[in-house]
Amino acid sequence: MSLPWTRRDFVRLAGGVVALGAYARPGLLAAFAADPVSNLDDLARSIRGQLLRGGSPGYDDARRVWNLAYDRRPLAIVRAATLGDVQRCVEYAREHTVPIAVRGGGHSYAGYGVADGALQIDLGTFNTVTVDRDRRVASVGGGTRIGDLLRATLAAGLYTPMGSCGSVGVAGLTLAGGDTNGRGLYGTACDNMIGAQLVTADGEARELGPYGNEDLYWAIRGGGGNFGVVTRLDFRLHPVVPLHTAAFNIGWRDIAGAMRAFGDLVRDAPDEARAGFFLDPESGASASCGYRGDAAAAAAYLEKWQAAFRPAEAQLSTSTPIPEGEVWGPTSMAVDGAFLEDLSGAVVDVLSRAAMVGRGFGQMLLGLSNGVVARIPMTATAYPLRGTGLSTLIAAEWHKPGDRTRAERWVADTGEALRPWAGRAYVNYLPPSTPGRIREIYGVNYPRLVRIKAQYDAANLFRENQNIRPY
Repeated sequence: MSLPWTRRDFVRLAGGVVALGAYARPGLLAAFAADPVSNLDDLARSIRGQLLRGGSPGYDDARRVWNLAYDRRPLAIVRAATLGDVQRCVEYAREHTVPIAVRGGGHSYAGYGVADGALQIDLGTFNTVTVDRDRRVASVGGGTRIGDLLRATLAAGLYTPMGSCGSVGVAGLTLAGGDTNGRGLYGTACDNMIGAQLVTADGEARELGPYGNEDLYWAIRGGGGNFGVVTRLDFRLHPVVPLHTAAFNIGWRDIAGAMRAFGDLVRDAPDEARAGFFLDPESGASASCGYRGDAAAAAAYLEKWQAAFRPAEAQLSTSTPIPEGEVWGPTSMAVDGAFLEDLSGAVVDVLSRAAMVGRGFGQMLLGLSNGVVARIPMTATAYPLRGTGLSTLIAAEWHKPGDRTRAERWVADTGEALRPWAGRAYVNYLPPSTPGRIREIYGVNYPRLVRIKAQYDAANLFRENQNIRPY
């Protein structure tokens, strides 16, 4: 017989421990151990949001994520309407030993917004943005998109570092650390997160910040979704500063030489600088540099770039953040990541050869990480990409099933060839990865992450991510 309530409704003792013991009826214990499918109706009745399962109208749309390479079928999908709904879902998953997949924006390169056999918690309705202009703080729901956040903050003349695609989820970006183009002046997204609300594996909603649950606050700033469901994030805001940019189209001629020039230019870049080297599968290489701040100072700095990349003609522009940013529709894509401390001769050889092999389908992005983000100590947060370097995305799309193997092989081969110079990487740029790779990426921070994981999620309920195992 199924029960219309959860263990939380039955009894709660001090510290959240539920003691059934000799007072529990055998039938009650059997109900808790029942097949999770048979109790989905009970879960549906206990929440205010909507529960979808295989065959339900809207199920297939709700399980589809941005990276179409991942076609997964969750046990059920809950479009949570309240914090209580999230807590009920976590309790249900814990009691039935069902893994949880959390969907914010659904843009995970590794497709982690959905998982086979999991209970998918969709936070799409958690998209309220509140801006306190006087305190320069924005609070957002766990399902908020970057575009929604920026629309609200820019209306107040303020900004917090975010990614360049407006449809990406704020939470997924931030929990991984948040590689952003404003990190030289302001740090990453996680460096500007000053508080959060987190539902942990015991179903409790905890307030995180510098003076509350400090261990979890440390862990979620770079440790991903390993520690619970983030239902609210609070960010520090900054005045909007114009970005003056010079872009250079290099093409397919002497990509190695262009990379070496780029490496020399970014070696001592000021905090105000933003820089990237790109490989487009059709048009070849390009480089760009931006400078945030005074136009005269920007012109002097950008002149160095124009001299280095002549005869390529500089395309000059001045901009401020826009909510929509880049628009990148759903696609099928293989990815890998690397954090390169510099562009040494051997690294340039690997990258330039890979560029030619992947011509027509392979992409690369090398984004400068410098300034404020580089000077924060490695152990100040879980985010491991401290020190100046180039956060690198290796990617290949395919549009026909027969091209998938070629794309995946090129990405894997390129990533493996870079591994001697890139033990670290931005976790949001990784494919589903082995425990050894995750341990290597977090480095000195990994043992502390494991201890926190073991304390708050010993059963590894939150494992549909770049997983930090609690053992």
